Amino acid sequence: MKDLEVANVHILAVEDNPDYLELLVEELEICGYQHIQTARNPEEATEKLEQSLFEIIVADMRLAGDDGGGFAVFEEVQKRNLSAAVIILTANDSVADCRRAHRLGAWDYIPKNLQGEKDVFEELHDSIQAALAYFNRWGNRKDEKWIEEHAAFLAENYTNQYVAVINNTVIEFADTEDALKQQLGELKLPLFLPVIRKIEAKTRPSIPELIQKGESAMLEFKQTFQYDGTEEASEKLRLATFKTLVGFLNSEGGTLLIGVEDNGHIYGLEDDFSFFLGKQKTPIDLFEQQLTSLIWDRIGKAFAQHITICFEEIEGKPVCAIVVNKANKDVFYKRKGKTTFYVRTNCTTREINDFKEFSDYLQEKALAQA
Repeated sequence: MKDLEVANVHILAVEDNPDYLELLVEELEICGYQHIQTARNPEEATEKLEQSLFEIIVADMRLAGDDGGGFAVFEEVQKRNLSAAVIILTANDSVADCRRAHRLGAWDYIPKNLQGEKDVFEELHDSIQAALAYFNRWGNRKDEKWIEEHAAFLAENYTNQYVAVINNTVIEFADTEDALKQQLGELKLPLFLPVIRKIEAKTRPSIPELIQKGESAMLEFKQTFQYDGTEEASEKLRLATFKTLVGFLNSEGGTLLIGVEDNGHIYGLEDDFSFFLGKQKTPIDLFEQQLTSLIWDRIGKAFAQHITICFEEIEGKPVCAIVVNKANKDVFYKRKGKTTFYVRTNCTTREINDFKEFSDYLQEKALAQA
């Protein structure tokens, strides 16, 4: 895809004052923008967002008497995971609305009664140019991040294919990049929006290969899941497993091996299986069911999609591998009405229970993703 320029950027202008809307379009056309669509209220804006794709959305704050009209458009943009840069243009500017707009991810917030050397339309043009420069340098970060976070889904469905992603959705795929670009050309999409990636086939290393690598930030061994030599399942040992799983989810993912000692020796799952003796189903099936049920209960069904449980026999003993992909939101461990937050740091999992420390963590995470 070629760089965005004034002549090929697609703009949606949302303004309920017909005279001001006409003036806005005229000023944008004078600046060289050629692809401008308009809407007079949130409903018309929603209809335009359903029909077309835009890189820039300029929205008035108050639409048809609604003080939050611009935010209604913004919320529609977020709901659809749109990659457009949203610029709020308002005659009713306030510090509170400006802060809210930027917290929601607005590109800019411009008062219509702007005072200074530049008039409001010059300021708007400069803001759009800055957004285009960002897009041209950094690309479509939302969809690139979505591709990273959904690597498992893409590998399962599009291995060795080239995919084009817009607004967190695969819109086209093909065997070659040239074929995919031809398909996109026929759709007459805005030039910037699609993110094109080849989905490479990935082979997961075997458990013996993982054991040879030794424990690391993304690999941990547990001798047992819940057996401590007594007849009762150990909640302390279970917690150790779930701390690691939540830490992986909140960090870069990883693999937890159960049935392997810290030194890499194979211990097996026989002791954990002892809790299922005499049952009709096989211990391995019951163990997996138990793990899955506890994951749903203590981490949440929504995050189960990031966790895969598999088994392998090594040296005649069963070993369980729990493969965890990084989650796309913060994950908490829930037990008896209490929630706890864990992150992975080097080869250890640590709890964050101090408000300031958690705030610092979120700030560092946001900076890393910016």
